[in-house]
Amino acid sequence: MDWFSLHSREVAWAGIAVVVLGAGGWFYTRSRELKAERAEKAYYQAIRSVTAGNLPLAESDLRKMIQRYDGTESAAQARLQLAQILYDQGKYQQGVEELRVAEDKIAKSERYSSGVHLVLAAGLEQLKKFQDAAAQYEKAAKTARFDSDRQRFMSLAASAYLSAGNKARAKEIWTELGKDSKGAVAGEARVRLGELTAVSQPQS
Repeated sequence: MDWFSLHSREVAWAGIAVVVLGAGGWFYTRSRELKAERAEKAYYQAIRSVTAGNLPLAESDLRKMIQRYDGTESAAQARLQLAQILYDQGKYQQGVEELRVAEDKIAKSERYSSGVHLVLAAGLEQLKKFQDAAAQYEKAAKTARFDSDRQRFMSLAASAYLSAGNKARAKEIWTELGKDSKGAVAGEARVRLGELTAVSQPQS
């Protein structure tokens, strides 16, 4: 009697297990796809309130959408939109806290990584937390897809560092940006360096 005949039951169970695992994987993938589709629809429904200018309703709709579809890309986009709405109402601390809750999660998304750091930085600047804002701008630069964006974000970081009183770091960043004559912010970088140099020179 050959091996297959002797172990036919084990082979059969192994085959069933493979089929079950494959089906489970398909259902899981399909479930995630359906959830993402529903989340996208819910996001655009919430955005209607934003477009209509009804910020309190938009805030409520976005919070409900985020709670229900947390973990989807649409929920990440909704958090960014919610933070912006809170900023528009002068609720900068609430907007920052909203993003802090899911900062790491959203930042892992290639699509929204730079966005979350930029929006966070904007809120922190409004709260006069310039050093923290500068750090967020630098994070945005590190995750930027294009050099021009990276350079602009680093320029914003330099300005924030300057506002924080960290002239050394600001000068370091603008010096680096000024080296690229074709860079998106090369001209601004040289102007800023000139201003820093003029300020630091003793009056005769």
